[in-house]
Amino acid sequence: DTRFSNPVLEVMGETIRYTGGGYGPDVVSDYLCDFMTRNRDKPFFAYYPMILTHCPFTPTPDSRDWDPEDMGSLEYKGDTAYFDDMVNYMDKIIGKIIAHVEDLGLMERTLIMFTGDNGADQPVVSMLNGSEYPGGKSFTTGNGTHVPLIVQWKGTSPEGKICHDLVDFTDILPTICQAAGIDIPDDLVLDGKTFLPQLYGKKGDPREWIYCWYDPHRKDLKEFVQDKHFKLYRAGEFYNVEEDLLEQNPISRDAFGESEEKALLKFQEVLGRYENVRDPNI
Repeated sequence: DTRFSNPVLEVMGETIRYTGGGYGPDVVSDYLCDFMTRNRDKPFFAYYPMILTHCPFTPTPDSRDWDPEDMGSLEYKGDTAYFDDMVNYMDKIIGKIIAHVEDLGLMERTLIMFTGDNGADQPVVSMLNGSEYPGGKSFTTGNGTHVPLIVQWKGTSPEGKICHDLVDFTDILPTICQAAGIDIPDDLVLDGKTFLPQLYGKKGDPREWIYCWYDPHRKDLKEFVQDKHFKLYRAGEFYNVEEDLLEQNPISRDAFGESEEKALLKFQEVLGRYENVRDPNI
């Protein structure tokens, strides 16, 4: 149903239609702030999958043509002209959440992570380092899988520090468990590895590669291993992703140098490690 202007949302198992000019991201972020208020005196974990900046791309309450009587759009895409407005409103909500943590006096005891799940839709073209950067959602190229990871932990993480280490979503669980002093059972095998030392400003033990298995709609399986420089698909395509972000020019074997050969052998070993761990029919 509708998710932005006058949204229809499920709250504690009850379907509620918000009218009177309500805006879905405001409703949900207010709920999150209330959750933190109610749990301020005990440890809590808050997972907030933001509605913004997802389509349909429509006006926000800060847009010039915002209509509080609009009952919401059921179109999938909407108008990408509103994407900038939605990004700005997302920033505004993040600011509200962080300010609320501050008001609760929990900033130095709260680890805040912001990240995305995939790149933007293809019609959305942003700018990166002075060049156009098209969205790559649903694709395994860098513009579809490489997303921001911004962390704030006042008094613990150094401010303004940029870390270029590889991080995978599987790394989130061991990192937050270690930060919270929660032991992971010895018999629980995880693919992720903690990056908590990096959040302390230390070198840590950065991962050497990232493995990904992606099968949208069970019809287009993509499985690959990559590091900062190279990428190998199980089907055999090999790319220099540092120079060929959109993977338009696979490297032929006769053009391999020492670096390519070394990466290929390492990636093949990793793919072999994951060869029979998933049932493609599930």
